[in-house]
Amino acid sequence: MESARIARCSYRAVTVMIALSEHSKYVDICNEICLRFKELKVGSYELTYSLPEHPTCLLQSDMDMHLMLMCLSMLKISFVDILVKDLVSSNNEDGDHTTSNQAASNHESSNHSASNHKASNHSASNHAVSNQEASNLSASNHVASSSCMVENSAIDENEHLDNSRLHESIAYLSEGWKEYINHEGQKFVGGVIEFRNKLRKYAVGMGFRFVYQSNDKSRVIADCFKKKSDGCKWRVYASLCQANGFFYIRTLNNVHTCMGVGREKKSKMITSKMISSIVVDKIREKPSIKPIDIVKDFKQNYGLEISYYNAWYAKELAKSEVHGDESLSYSQLVWYRDALVSTNPGSSCVVECDPKTSRFRRLFVCYGACIEGFQWCRPLLFIDETFLKSKYKGQLIGATGKNGNQGFFPFAFAIVDSENKENWSWFFENLAKVLTPQGRTITFVSDHNKDVIEAVSNIFPTSHHAFCLNHLKEKLGSKYPPTNGKLFRDGIVERFMKCAHAPTEAAFEFNMRNLKEEGGAPVQTFLDNLPKENWSSAHFKGNRYGEMCKNASESFHSWILELCALPICQMLEGIRIKLMVMVSERSREAGQWCSVLCPEMEKTLSEMLTVGQHWNASRSSTSVFEVHAEVSVMVDLVNHFCSCHDWQIKGFPCAHALVAVQKNSGCMYDYIDDYFKLSYYRRSYATLISPIPDTKDMMHEGSEDVILPPLIKKGRPRTKTIKSVGKVPRAITCSRCGAVARHNKKTCTAKF
Repeated sequence: MESARIARCSYRAVTVMIALSEHSKYVDICNEICLRFKELKVGSYELTYSLPEHPTCLLQSDMDMHLMLMCLSMLKISFVDILVKDLVSSNNEDGDHTTSNQAASNHESSNHSASNHKASNHSASNHAVSNQEASNLSASNHVASSSCMVENSAIDENEHLDNSRLHESIAYLSEGWKEYINHEGQKFVGGVIEFRNKLRKYAVGMGFRFVYQSNDKSRVIADCFKKKSDGCKWRVYASLCQANGFFYIRTLNNVHTCMGVGREKKSKMITSKMISSIVVDKIREKPSIKPIDIVKDFKQNYGLEISYYNAWYAKELAKSEVHGDESLSYSQLVWYRDALVSTNPGSSCVVECDPKTSRFRRLFVCYGACIEGFQWCRPLLFIDETFLKSKYKGQLIGATGKNGNQGFFPFAFAIVDSENKENWSWFFENLAKVLTPQGRTITFVSDHNKDVIEAVSNIFPTSHHAFCLNHLKEKLGSKYPPTNGKLFRDGIVERFMKCAHAPTEAAFEFNMRNLKEEGGAPVQTFLDNLPKENWSSAHFKGNRYGEMCKNASESFHSWILELCALPICQMLEGIRIKLMVMVSERSREAGQWCSVLCPEMEKTLSEMLTVGQHWNASRSSTSVFEVHAEVSVMVDLVNHFCSCHDWQIKGFPCAHALVAVQKNSGCMYDYIDDYFKLSYYRRSYATLISPIPDTKDMMHEGSEDVILPPLIKKGRPRTKTIKSVGKVPRAITCSRCGAVARHNKKTCTAKF
């Protein structure tokens, strides 16, 4: 048995905690209850305690105490609830019977006092013996009954012990609310707001409702909701102290005389404001938390049920408290733009609004550190967009590169009101302003989007544009209805993949014939508007370094996902801080590396050497070799060429090339692009992002530029990205016509 346990003794609407030990006696707990509840006297109440499946166990003697502690030990429960009931109120219905019994007892007592002393002593002796026998019999029966209960509980525990029994011993976080209102003179430093909040939580914890009789900034008076119906006397009066601004409880009648006071799982006193005060810290840590998670958290940790709407609205209130009003955030953009450019020289930050209405339209950001660092990364940018989850919606367009260690390198991003041709052109125009001075030919990787295609061809005419292979696979799969079967669609997509990865034009044509023959008309229609120069490795004119998909941009959007629900200025500041920390951390890590290549590329180099360690090479000329692998291939070291075409496609020596380098007794690092080397990686993170001084008022003083938030439709903003058109929906079998199509029996139009 454990040395100490806690008894939660409840009398009317008040609960006190009493420590129990294995040596506790019945009289000890009775004395403690009378000490804590001044209106109670020994013998004026009865005690019952609850155990799992036994909610009303009597507690009347030391034997009961011993058995209760034994049960708590066997069930491994640290807390026990003890209910204190008035004997008078519980025996009201038998009042007349009690009075007549008392009169009879008094009459009998007077008769006994008239008898002689010997007879009296003899009678008293017999009476004592009789009482002792009855007491022993009663104790024996009680022990047998209690022993049976303990035995049954033990058996039940062994047979049915599960998590539900353990949950009953868990103290909910809302248990502490019962101590929020306790005595006259209690101080509330937060003023009326803190007092109202704690008063409401106290009512929820104690299980009653109240109504305000007076409720303003300087005075609050509240009565029990059942004052009119049951005449309950519970009442609290608190007011403001002008000297210090604190709120004090002036008078408090903390005893309920109404019936039915008890904790409710779904209390009407729970409001969105109260929920907001509880979840505000979670919103600060995780802005993207879902309302359904708030509902589950309240059920699990507080033992309370709240509606989804209350949770959603509470989240919005908490967001406003933490990050401020979203509409005001747009008016801070001018200040933020100037602060960013002044603290981070070389940065580009462009803010545009409607000249007639002054409403926000779009914003472009590219930090000077990113512009400088991108010069030491491969000339490759991945373009993608994602929905914002804030009140005013919009979309975020990102241009992301890749560093020498195969990690994503955030370069630039824009926030636009919608995805259209004009905004895409505007985004690439701003990209051109920061990329053109570098004098490099950039390869862009994006979805097959006609607005993006047109913008790239017009603004970057010498650049190369590659389509994301994953996006093309989804679009091709959508050309075939579910009736064709998943196996058939997967086979077509697999043939298309072979065409995309084919290293030579001959291999491409061979796989293309198989694709068209198997795919039929849908494949031909799909390929008609899809130039092979934009997706086929064999026909691509630029250098995409083996990057067939826009995974880097998707990684960037996942990285900032939680920030997309914040007001615009707070989102910009959140992205800046994440970038600042990332650049600093990667710069610090790179200073500790001591290899020639970046760690990931050193690992790749080691794997390639392992693949070709048993191959032989024959020299043909000074720089040309024939490598004898599964098949013989030609390697030209001067032109960085291998007939397997892997070196040319990926920009990194293949296993054949490394065997030829070793045969030539050359240095392998001389044949590897500088973009993969540690020296370039360090330079890409040499320029750091500077902090922006914090200020409580970010309004741009003295500026006539006032930016208003964009107009939005009513309703909650979209929080989930729309599925791509390439996603194949689940097949539905109509129970009326039996067809596998996109309808059911309610929408079936088949005629019989």
